[in-house]
Amino acid sequence: MTKLTFSTNEVVSLERKIDSTDDIIPTEIEDLEYVYEISRCAEWIRSNQFQKVCLQFPDHLLPDSSEVTLKLQNVLGQTIYILGDTAYESCCVDYIAAAHINADAIIHYGPVCFSKSSGKIPYLNIYEKHQLNVDEVKNQICDKLGTFMEEIIILVDTPYLHLSGDLVSVFMDFNRISVKRIDETHSISNGELIVFLCRNKQKLINVQLTFPTIKLFYYDGNSLKMYDAHSRVLMKRNFLTEKIKDSQTIGIVIGTLGVQNYLEVIERLKNLITLSGKKYYLISVGKPTVAKLANFPELDVYVMVTCSMNEIYESRDFYKPIATPFDIEIAFNTNNTENIQFSYEFNGVLDRKLEPLNVQITSRQEDVSLLTNKIRSNVGDTTFVSSEGGTQIALKSDGTLALNTSHGAGYLADRSWKGLEQNLGQTEVELAQEGRSGIAQKYKDEPT
Repeated sequence: MTKLTFSTNEVVSLERKIDSTDDIIPTEIEDLEYVYEISRCAEWIRSNQFQKVCLQFPDHLLPDSSEVTLKLQNVLGQTIYILGDTAYESCCVDYIAAAHINADAIIHYGPVCFSKSSGKIPYLNIYEKHQLNVDEVKNQICDKLGTFMEEIIILVDTPYLHLSGDLVSVFMDFNRISVKRIDETHSISNGELIVFLCRNKQKLINVQLTFPTIKLFYYDGNSLKMYDAHSRVLMKRNFLTEKIKDSQTIGIVIGTLGVQNYLEVIERLKNLITLSGKKYYLISVGKPTVAKLANFPELDVYVMVTCSMNEIYESRDFYKPIATPFDIEIAFNTNNTENIQFSYEFNGVLDRKLEPLNVQITSRQEDVSLLTNKIRSNVGDTTFVSSEGGTQIALKSDGTLALNTSHGAGYLADRSWKGLEQNLGQTEVELAQEGRSGIAQKYKDEPT
């Protein structure tokens, strides 16, 4: 009988090419001055007399970091530091990493989310400079929006801000068209139409959520298209609200330390979850990934406290749903009668809901889940007490007892693998000995 082997030649894995969605192409040396605004950065540092300055680059701009740093050092005659990695999202100013050397200023390059920073370190934003055919933008708008009677606002995203002057000149003779920058505060009325020069889908969603009653078009560099994700976002919110109500254990994932009021949001989430009779874990794992969050299978839902530009909300790779602070507010604050407009920016929820929590907890509130069609209790009807064995016993409101194996220490005790065994008191104490030296390819004590 022939034996089947399911294996792959190791050469296939060693020679496999990894597909990359972002093309990392270094900038030409002669273009560095223009793209990274070396003179402007040097003047900003010199005028403010900063001594320790950090340069923050996103991953796709890191190939240019050394050349930019050398040019700045040659102009200023002082040491400039590079932040080799960011603690969370690269669109946020990473003052946590900069604090490791007590930096007194940060220059942030690349995409930016414009979230309110919780740090006190001065920073300067230098935007990317992408190419854009201004005449083609004009032709697309005239062909597809020429019959619209609304006032048209061309909203320019950060990679195209260096072309704002050209756009203003091209549309100078159009009375109904005005050009506005995304890094400036604008008041837009309901009778206007937005054309967003942008390729970032998360920014598109945020703009539409900010102005929900306005028609939104976007130009992605090739064509002008209408954008409408409002209904899809609201459908997802309704699903997550029901999922949160069905859950018993919720993970509060810290996805930022640089956005203002993140601690206030975390405290509010903890209070809401506790008052609703649920359990929560507070999780801090740096940049959240599928592998990291998969280490907590006892959680039913994750609620992410992060900036509005984080694309994790749209990811389908995670094993459990990813919710926002807004979803927790809608699901658990039953006394909330105000119609809160959804936003990925958690400060928007705080700005509207600063009054003290007043969630009325009764002994038992039951309704029917719209996801499972089962009866659920919106408040906890159990009290956990410790037993002699170190486990937890659930004392239900009707007087019955049950071991807790659904969350916390009870879940951990029921798992077959509990992590690295410490074996405290079971191993003999020995003095530290010199280990192997060399590299993994060949240690010094290995035979040749």
